[in-house]
Amino acid sequence: MEKATTEFETMISDAFVFVEASKLSLDDEFMKYEPKTEREEKFKKELTEAIKKGVKDFWAPRYDPSFNEDGTGICYVPGEKTAVGESYNWWEKTAREFCPERQSHLGLKSERVAFLGWYIKKLIKSGWRMEDAWYAVCNDSKKLGHYWNSENAKHAFEKTGSREVCGFCDLANTYKILAKDERAGGFWLAGGSYYGDSRNFPLADFGHYSNWDHDFFHGVGWLVHY
Repeated sequence: MEKATTEFETMISDAFVFVEASKLSLDDEFMKYEPKTEREEKFKKELTEAIKKGVKDFWAPRYDPSFNEDGTGICYVPGEKTAVGESYNWWEKTAREFCPERQSHLGLKSERVAFLGWYIKKLIKSGWRMEDAWYAVCNDSKKLGHYWNSENAKHAFEKTGSREVCGFCDLANTYKILAKDERAGGFWLAGGSYYGDSRNFPLADFGHYSNWDHDFFHGVGWLVHY
């Protein structure tokens, strides 16, 4: 049991990155950017609301999950098939049971928005021009993930851990299933998959759904923990 626990903790530490959402500020240099498109304007408004509301720090996955050996749960291992084909209800339960001691759960929309804001900031710090970073996240994400129109697109799922950009992989090989939103009366799907066009489903795109039992064959749950 001790070995299994150690292996699990090793997987967690390798697969998740600490997102300092609480340190995002309206005074950050990247937040002084003046949006040039409706998508940028919409996302900046959502990010501003998230910052004002306050989002606590959390750990976000570096790459997509795959099924564990018996197919009853998930693991985070690069080079595997993505865990597509499950419903929101399956993901909600699986997320809670993945690492309950760390309060693992499907990420909230506010957490995903904060993550993308933090990621824009990270891209700029790594050398991207501010305008290009905002554009890539909000308008056309083909340089950040695997879409139908991305360079060297496979037109099929890539294995987990593909197309690393600034420390994260699989940003668009699958869209991400987010947590239930009581106010919206459903849940959110973020971004796009290999099957979509990067201009239609950039990372900052959010679609609203309410079919809890529908099996999503191009999406995976976006798990976070504290």
